[in-house]
Amino acid sequence: MVRQTRGKARSLKTAMTFDLDGKTALVTGASGSLGQPIARALAEAGADVACHYNTNQESISKLVEEIKALGRNAAALQADLTEPGEAARLVRETIDALGSLSILVNNAGVSREALIIRQSPELVQEVLRTNLETMFFMSQAAAKTMTKQRWGRLIHIGSVVTYMGSTAQSAYAASKAGVMGMSRAIARELGSRNITSNVIAPGLIDAGMADAMSEERRKFLMPFIAAGRMGRVEEVAGAVVFLASDIASYITGTVLHVNGGLHM
Repeated sequence: MVRQTRGKARSLKTAMTFDLDGKTALVTGASGSLGQPIARALAEAGADVACHYNTNQESISKLVEEIKALGRNAAALQADLTEPGEAARLVRETIDALGSLSILVNNAGVSREALIIRQSPELVQEVLRTNLETMFFMSQAAAKTMTKQRWGRLIHIGSVVTYMGSTAQSAYAASKAGVMGMSRAIARELGSRNITSNVIAPGLIDAGMADAMSEERRKFLMPFIAAGRMGRVEEVAGAVVFLASDIASYITGTVLHVNGGLHM
Protein backbone atom coordinates (compact mmCIF):
# COMPACT_ATOMS: atom_id res chain seq x y z
CA MET A 1 0.00 0.00 0.00
CA VAL A 2 2.82 2.40 0.81
CA ARG A 3 4.53 1.73 -2.49
CA GLN A 4 1.29 2.28 -4.45
CA THR A 5 0.61 5.55 -2.68
CA ARG A 6 4.08 6.85 -3.42
CA GLY A 7 3.78 5.79 -7.04
CA LYS A 8 0.50 7.66 -7.41
CA ALA A 9 2.01 10.73 -5.80
CA ARG A 10 4.88 10.69 -8.28
CA SER A 11 2.49 10.28 -11.23
CA LEU A 12 0.33 13.17 -10.03
CA LYS A 13 3.38 15.37 -9.54
CA THR A 14 4.55 14.59 -13.06
CA ALA A 15 1.13 15.45 -14.52
CA MET A 16 0.80 18.74 -12.68
CA THR A 17 2.91 21.10 -14.78
CA PHE A 18 2.77 24.47 -16.49
CA ASP A 19 2.96 22.71 -19.86
CA LEU A 20 0.11 23.81 -22.15
CA ASP A 21 1.05 21.56 -25.05
CA GLY A 22 -2.06 20.41 -26.89
CA LYS A 23 -4.13 23.32 -25.58
CA THR A 24 -5.62 26.12 -27.67
CA ALA A 25 -6.08 29.62 -26.28
CA LEU A 26 -8.04 32.66 -27.42
CA VAL A 27 -6.86 36.04 -26.15
CA THR A 28 -9.20 38.98 -26.69
CA GLY A 29 -7.60 42.37 -27.11
CA ALA A 30 -4.36 40.64 -28.07
CA SER A 31 -3.08 43.71 -29.92
CA GLY A 32 -2.82 45.69 -26.68
CA SER A 33 0.17 46.18 -24.43
CA LEU A 34 -1.10 43.53 -21.99
CA GLY A 35 -2.71 41.20 -24.51
CA GLN A 36 0.48 40.72 -26.51
CA PRO A 37 2.67 39.40 -23.66
CA ILE A 38 -0.21 37.19 -22.50
CA ALA A 39 -0.47 35.62 -25.96
CA ARG A 40 3.31 35.16 -26.15
CA ALA A 41 3.49 33.58 -22.70
CA LEU A 42 0.75 31.08 -23.54
CA ALA A 43 2.59 30.15 -26.73
CA GLU A 44 5.89 29.79 -24.89
CA ALA A 45 4.13 27.39 -22.51
CA GLY A 46 3.06 25.28 -25.49
CA ALA A 47 -0.41 26.51 -26.47
CA ASP A 48 -1.63 27.41 -29.92
CA VAL A 49 -3.08 30.92 -29.76
CA ALA A 50 -5.88 32.77 -31.52
CA CYS A 51 -5.13 36.50 -31.30
CA HIS A 52 -8.19 38.73 -31.40
CA TYR A 53 -8.09 42.35 -32.49
CA ASN A 54 -10.59 45.01 -33.48
CA THR A 55 -8.64 47.57 -35.51
CA ASN A 56 -4.89 47.08 -35.00
CA GLN A 57 -4.21 44.47 -37.67
CA GLU A 58 -0.54 45.40 -38.12
CA SER A 59 0.28 44.72 -34.47
CA ILE A 60 -1.56 41.39 -34.55
CA SER A 61 0.18 40.25 -37.73
CA LYS A 62 3.57 40.73 -36.06
CA LEU A 63 2.40 38.90 -32.95
CA VAL A 64 1.15 35.94 -34.98
CA GLU A 65 4.51 35.67 -36.74
CA GLU A 66 6.32 35.75 -33.38
CA ILE A 67 4.14 32.91 -32.07
CA LYS A 68 4.67 30.83 -35.19
CA ALA A 69 8.42 31.36 -34.81
CA LEU A 70 8.08 29.62 -31.43
CA GLY A 71 6.78 26.55 -33.24
CA ARG A 72 3.16 27.09 -32.27
CA ASN A 73 0.12 27.62 -34.47
CA ALA A 74 -1.54 31.02 -34.37
CA ALA A 75 -4.36 32.94 -36.03
CA ALA A 76 -5.30 36.62 -36.27
CA LEU A 77 -9.04 37.07 -35.85
CA GLN A 78 -10.92 40.36 -36.13
CA ALA A 79 -14.15 41.17 -34.30
CA ASP A 80 -15.94 44.13 -32.77
CA LEU A 81 -17.06 42.36 -29.61
CA THR A 82 -19.52 45.10 -28.71
CA GLU A 83 -21.67 44.02 -31.66
CA PRO A 84 -24.31 41.28 -31.15
CA GLY A 85 -23.22 37.83 -32.28
CA GLU A 86 -19.55 38.71 -32.66
CA ALA A 87 -18.45 36.75 -29.59
CA ALA A 88 -20.03 33.55 -30.87
CA ARG A 89 -18.50 34.12 -34.31
CA LEU A 90 -15.05 34.67 -32.80
CA VAL A 91 -15.23 31.38 -30.90
CA ARG A 92 -16.39 29.52 -34.03
CA GLU A 93 -13.53 31.00 -36.08
CA THR A 94 -11.03 30.07 -33.37
CA ILE A 95 -12.15 26.44 -33.52
CA ASP A 96 -12.14 26.50 -37.32
CA ALA A 97 -8.59 27.91 -37.39
CA LEU A 98 -6.98 25.96 -34.56
CA GLY A 99 -9.20 22.92 -34.09
CA SER A 100 -10.43 23.52 -30.54
CA LEU A 101 -10.70 26.01 -27.69
CA SER A 102 -9.32 25.15 -24.26
CA ILE A 103 -8.45 28.53 -22.74
CA LEU A 104 -10.21 31.88 -23.01
CA VAL A 105 -8.47 35.00 -21.74
CA ASN A 106 -11.00 37.83 -21.50
CA ASN A 107 -8.58 40.72 -21.79
CA ALA A 108 -10.20 43.31 -24.09
CA GLY A 109 -11.33 46.43 -22.25
CA VAL A 110 -11.37 50.21 -22.07
CA SER A 111 -10.89 52.85 -19.40
CA ARG A 112 -12.67 56.20 -19.59
CA GLU A 113 -11.90 58.62 -16.77
CA ALA A 114 -14.43 61.22 -15.65
CA LEU A 115 -15.82 62.37 -12.32
CA ILE A 116 -19.15 60.79 -11.46
CA ILE A 117 -21.02 64.08 -11.87
CA ARG A 118 -19.62 64.46 -15.40
CA GLN A 119 -20.03 60.95 -16.77
CA SER A 120 -22.38 60.90 -19.71
CA PRO A 121 -24.76 57.98 -20.35
CA GLU A 122 -22.75 57.25 -23.50
CA LEU A 123 -19.50 56.94 -21.54
CA VAL A 124 -21.01 54.65 -18.93
CA GLN A 125 -22.65 52.47 -21.55
CA GLU A 126 -19.43 52.17 -23.53
CA VAL A 127 -17.42 51.07 -20.49
CA LEU A 128 -20.02 48.57 -19.25
CA ARG A 129 -20.61 47.15 -22.72
CA THR A 130 -16.91 46.75 -23.52
CA ASN A 131 -15.66 45.58 -20.13
CA LEU A 132 -18.57 43.51 -18.86
CA GLU A 133 -21.01 42.54 -21.59
CA THR A 134 -18.33 41.38 -24.01
CA MET A 135 -16.70 39.23 -21.31
CA PHE A 136 -20.09 37.69 -20.52
CA PHE A 137 -20.87 36.77 -24.11
CA MET A 138 -17.33 35.55 -24.77
CA SER A 139 -17.55 33.30 -21.70
CA GLN A 140 -20.97 32.07 -22.79
CA ALA A 141 -19.76 31.16 -26.27
CA ALA A 142 -16.58 29.49 -24.99
CA ALA A 143 -18.44 27.56 -22.29
CA LYS A 144 -20.61 25.84 -24.89
CA THR A 145 -17.62 24.10 -26.43
CA MET A 146 -15.73 23.63 -23.15
CA THR A 147 -18.65 21.77 -21.54
CA LYS A 148 -18.69 19.30 -24.43
CA GLN A 149 -14.99 18.52 -24.02
CA ARG A 150 -15.26 18.69 -20.23
CA TRP A 151 -12.17 20.83 -19.81
CA GLY A 152 -11.64 24.55 -19.94
CA ARG A 153 -10.09 27.64 -18.43
CA LEU A 154 -11.90 30.98 -18.32
CA ILE A 155 -9.54 33.77 -17.23
CA HIS A 156 -10.87 37.30 -16.91
CA ILE A 157 -8.73 40.42 -16.52
CA GLY A 158 -10.10 42.57 -13.70
CA SER A 159 -8.51 45.42 -11.76
CA VAL A 160 -7.34 46.39 -8.30
CA VAL A 161 -9.55 49.47 -8.72
CA THR A 162 -12.57 47.33 -7.86
CA TYR A 163 -11.16 46.81 -4.36
CA MET A 164 -9.58 50.21 -3.71
CA GLY A 165 -11.67 52.64 -5.71
CA SER A 166 -10.12 55.35 -7.83
CA THR A 167 -11.08 58.93 -8.55
CA ALA A 168 -12.85 59.39 -11.91
CA GLN A 169 -13.13 55.63 -12.51
CA SER A 170 -16.52 54.73 -11.07
CA ALA A 171 -17.84 53.26 -14.33
CA TYR A 172 -14.63 51.29 -14.85
CA ALA A 173 -14.67 49.98 -11.27
CA ALA A 174 -18.32 48.98 -11.64
CA SER A 175 -17.62 47.07 -14.85
CA LYS A 176 -14.75 45.12 -13.29
CA ALA A 177 -16.79 44.37 -10.17
CA GLY A 178 -19.42 42.89 -12.47
CA VAL A 179 -16.77 40.68 -14.05
CA MET A 180 -15.82 39.31 -10.65
CA GLY A 181 -19.42 38.45 -9.79
CA MET A 182 -19.90 36.86 -13.20
CA SER A 183 -16.75 34.77 -12.80
CA ARG A 184 -17.86 33.35 -9.45
CA ALA A 185 -21.28 32.40 -10.81
CA ILE A 186 -19.69 30.67 -13.80
CA ALA A 187 -17.33 28.82 -11.46
CA ARG A 188 -20.34 27.43 -9.57
CA GLU A 189 -22.11 26.37 -12.75
CA LEU A 190 -19.23 24.75 -14.61
CA GLY A 191 -16.94 23.39 -11.90
CA SER A 192 -18.27 19.84 -12.17
CA ARG A 193 -17.32 19.85 -15.86
CA ASN A 194 -13.65 20.50 -15.10
CA ILE A 195 -13.92 24.15 -16.16
CA THR A 196 -12.43 26.85 -13.96
CA SER A 197 -13.29 30.54 -13.95
CA ASN A 198 -10.99 33.06 -12.29
CA VAL A 199 -10.11 36.74 -12.35
CA ILE A 200 -6.67 38.32 -12.41
CA ALA A 201 -6.66 41.78 -10.83
CA PRO A 202 -3.56 43.71 -11.92
CA GLY A 203 -2.39 46.73 -9.98
CA LEU A 204 -0.19 49.49 -11.35
CA ILE A 205 1.42 47.81 -14.38
CA ASP A 206 4.01 49.45 -16.60
CA ALA A 207 1.84 49.37 -19.72
CA GLY A 208 -1.68 49.65 -21.01
CA MET A 209 -4.17 51.66 -19.03
CA ALA A 210 -1.54 52.77 -16.53
CA ASP A 211 0.07 54.69 -19.39
CA ALA A 212 -2.86 57.08 -19.34
CA MET A 213 -2.37 57.82 -15.64
CA SER A 214 -0.90 61.19 -14.75
CA GLU A 215 2.59 61.36 -13.27
CA GLU A 216 1.10 63.02 -10.20
CA ARG A 217 -1.23 60.07 -9.66
CA ARG A 218 1.62 57.57 -10.05
CA LYS A 219 3.75 59.39 -7.49
CA PHE A 220 0.82 59.36 -5.09
CA LEU A 221 0.30 55.59 -5.41
CA MET A 222 3.93 54.45 -5.39
CA PRO A 223 4.47 54.66 -1.58
CA PHE A 224 1.51 52.31 -1.10
CA ILE A 225 3.06 49.54 -3.23
CA ALA A 226 4.91 47.16 -0.92
CA ALA A 227 7.18 45.99 -3.75
CA GLY A 228 8.27 49.60 -4.30
CA ARG A 229 7.82 49.52 -8.07
CA MET A 230 5.32 49.17 -10.88
CA GLY A 231 4.49 45.70 -12.10
CA ARG A 232 5.68 44.27 -15.40
CA VAL A 233 3.34 42.95 -18.07
CA GLU A 234 5.23 39.65 -18.01
CA GLU A 235 4.21 39.19 -14.37
CA VAL A 236 0.54 39.41 -15.31
CA ALA A 237 1.15 37.07 -18.25
CA GLY A 238 2.80 34.58 -15.90
CA ALA A 239 -0.29 34.59 -13.71
CA VAL A 240 -2.40 33.79 -16.77
CA VAL A 241 -0.20 30.80 -17.64
CA PHE A 242 -0.47 29.58 -14.04
CA LEU A 243 -4.28 29.70 -14.02
CA ALA A 244 -4.40 28.05 -17.44
CA SER A 245 -2.22 25.14 -16.32
CA ASP A 246 -3.02 21.84 -14.62
CA ILE A 247 -1.31 23.12 -11.49
CA ALA A 248 -4.26 25.50 -10.96
CA SER A 249 -6.94 22.87 -11.60
CA TYR A 250 -8.31 23.21 -8.04
CA ILE A 251 -8.48 27.02 -8.15
CA THR A 252 -11.78 28.47 -9.32
CA GLY A 253 -14.11 31.34 -8.45
CA THR A 254 -11.27 33.38 -7.04
CA VAL A 255 -9.34 36.59 -7.75
CA LEU A 256 -5.58 36.45 -8.15
CA HIS A 257 -4.08 39.82 -7.20
CA VAL A 258 -0.98 40.90 -9.11
CA ASN A 259 -0.32 44.27 -7.57
CA GLY A 260 2.91 44.15 -5.58
CA GLY A 261 1.04 44.68 -2.34
CA LEU A 262 -0.85 47.79 -3.40
CA HIS A 263 -3.95 46.06 -2.07
CA MET A 264 -3.73 43.54 0.76
